[in-house]
Amino acid sequence: MRTRFLYWLIAVIVTWTGTAQAQASLNGATELWLQGDDRQSLPALAELARGGNSDARLLLGRIETNDLGPSPYRMSLSKLETRALFRDISDHGLFGRTWISVEAALDNELARVFQRALQPVPRLGLIERLHRIGEIQAADHPTRILALYGTREMREKLRTADYLMPDLIPYLEYVSGPPEPRADGMAALRHIAPDEKDEISASDPDSLGMAGLLSLGFGYGGHEADNRWRPAVENWLLSAPSTQPIADLCNESCGQQPGDCAIAFLALTGGYYEVIRIDSPLERLIPQDRFLGSPRARLMVLRRAALARTEAGLTWLADHEDIAEISDCAADLVVNERRNYARD
Repeated sequence: MRTRFLYWLIAVIVTWTGTAQAQASLNGATELWLQGDDRQSLPALAELARGGNSDARLLLGRIETNDLGPSPYRMSLSKLETRALFRDISDHGLFGRTWISVEAALDNELARVFQRALQPVPRLGLIERLHRIGEIQAADHPTRILALYGTREMREKLRTADYLMPDLIPYLEYVSGPPEPRADGMAALRHIAPDEKDEISASDPDSLGMAGLLSLGFGYGGHEADNRWRPAVENWLLSAPSTQPIADLCNESCGQQPGDCAIAFLALTGGYYEVIRIDSPLERLIPQDRFLGSPRARLMVLRRAALARTEAGLTWLADHEDIAEISDCAADLVVNERRNYARD
């Protein structure tokens, strides 16, 4: 009896030690990723994923599709190397299987929820489910899908729900509201300046100009310093929780004129509906507030702007001179970051 107990105790200790070591490895790899170190963090996460760690699999699967500012290291990988790093290639398939699909096949409910969140089907219950389990940012795509393709009844229920992300209220408003020029940008501007929303109108050139910038970013609308709505938009960029990475980057690197810097990144990122998408890939491991304050989030903002290209994809979206019209400092940051990619 005593011998059996000793064997049991040893087994428990070995299991606990292995679990503790795996958790420590996962924590270490996650921290490296948050610091912006893909060269060390991604291979470490891939090793854990191949070893069966479900959290590493989910995180790696989400990073594969949700990293809006891929690093020079990641961009340097071949297609084969990328698949080996991000996917299960044990079956020697041409493309491998995403770790999300592997976990979903093992009845991992969170993996299945993530899969449903990518489908272009309006599901009100899915948005609520994501909110309840704490993966709030993953509801971005389902919310936009419901706003576009859901019924009026579904939109009305979402409009009054406590699980509607505040940043996406303008998206719902412009889809449901009466048609007007630059309706998406107008809705965003009214959200940013709610106390003056009655003065925001398509008949006002300043409103229409700022709405164009908020709608689509660089090349659309106006970013002029004398636009009456410029201070409100700058203040939102430098104070809203969702735009913290832009504020941190601009305050840290362009402290003399952070507002100009923030407007430049708003423009290069593609407007209001894009700057609010700098999100944690997996909130169960990386809470949103922790992610937004990380070097990774700031790098994502910078790299996304640096990698932005024209619609034809042949040249960068804007050169130094164009960006400098908004912010000299932001232009330097973007052009210097582009050099790291050795492209063009």
